[in-house]
Amino acid sequence: MALDEINHLPQGDHSDGLGSDAGESASFVADRRYVDADEAADDMDGVEVASSLEAEFRKALNLDTWTSGERMDLLAARLEREVELAAQFEDDMAPRVLKALEDGLPSAPDASRESGIYTLSPEVITRAIRNVLFNGLVEACDGTRVTVSTLPVTVVQIGICLTSYQGTGDGGSIGHRLYRHDIMRRNGNAEDEVLEFLSRRARRKNREVPHREFGDDGQPINISDMLCRALMIYAERAMLADRSERPWRLGHGGPMPHELIVGSGRNEMAFASLEMLRRLLLEHRRFIFVPSEISDEAVVTIANALHPLQYAVLRNTKDIIEGYITGSSYERPHYKRSGLYQAVRSFQEDVGSKVLLGVYRASALCPGRVFYAHEDHVHEAAQIVMADSALQEARGFPNLIDIADRTCKGMFEPGGLSAQVHAALARSGSPFRFLGERNTRA
Repeated sequence: MALDEINHLPQGDHSDGLGSDAGESASFVADRRYVDADEAADDMDGVEVASSLEAEFRKALNLDTWTSGERMDLLAARLEREVELAAQFEDDMAPRVLKALEDGLPSAPDASRESGIYTLSPEVITRAIRNVLFNGLVEACDGTRVTVSTLPVTVVQIGICLTSYQGTGDGGSIGHRLYRHDIMRRNGNAEDEVLEFLSRRARRKNREVPHREFGDDGQPINISDMLCRALMIYAERAMLADRSERPWRLGHGGPMPHELIVGSGRNEMAFASLEMLRRLLLEHRRFIFVPSEISDEAVVTIANALHPLQYAVLRNTKDIIEGYITGSSYERPHYKRSGLYQAVRSFQEDVGSKVLLGVYRASALCPGRVFYAHEDHVHEAAQIVMADSALQEARGFPNLIDIADRTCKGMFEPGGLSAQVHAALARSGSPFRFLGERNTRA
């Protein structure tokens, strides 16, 4: 198979520290729980930064310290100086970060047998592009979700597409629509019906996660999309597990998202997700997941410290699942009686120990990125994702995921759904009555 033509283990710049007695690991290498003297000093720095921000914030409460709009140009010099100094500091720290990483990985508690720093050659990247990507051996999946909210009904549309570099560019697409509306149960008492109707809508805010937009009464105006998002990312991964026929499966986001592991409040989704993810991550194993961003700034710092065409395999992902469990409702007796707690713990041990977290940097212009792959195929995965990302020198993000995203948005165009809803409202004689103020703003 063409995959065999890829170099499985590049010999470039393997971390020399992997075979040495490295001593104690740096706190950011593989285990955030590890604390040493350096981290204690960093915590003191954090206190100083927090105090500085607090002072700036208190000062900002006095509007006399603000700058008038026509004199904002006076702040340009400080802005340029602050940004340049911060960027230069990051550049200066990069070699020290890599050295600490090389020294710390061997003794890191969550490290894999494949943990280390590796450098690829341009020839390896070229072979991966020609023999694997453009040979159609990789298929990417991405989804799109659009919500059209009106007072009487909210419509959620979810679309999922598979794409590769061979064929029509659309290896498969599926779509689904969800509707939420209030249905009055007739009980013969008009007053009770009205009170029940209003009470149902008033309780809605207690079941929903607050969003960024709020109404004038201070209440969230959007319904929670946690369950809808969970359905979308479940469908993305299920498409990769069960519908894709290509050897390599490329996904957007993390391989084991929080919404799926916790089931978004529904046990049936949690059990279905764990079973599906086992098929993809543990049985198929040839997968790559690349998130747009992650919250762990230490990992992001390591990624940005890498040289172009360099990648590092950091640790397994058992700690990610541990974060979902510890201190959560999973520890309640209900979940233990249902078997879900035990299923998640088993998944953590079986799958989390084999799925690895890595970072890579595709060019000198782009930021470092994070990727996830199976322990048995992590080096092949790194070559493939680096090669696909090198096709976008400035972004350094997998081009095939972007193609899947554009294909999905084109096939499930959000404006079309909104137009259908508004047309239906117009035919019912209410073209404007249920639209929000922003929807009718010129």
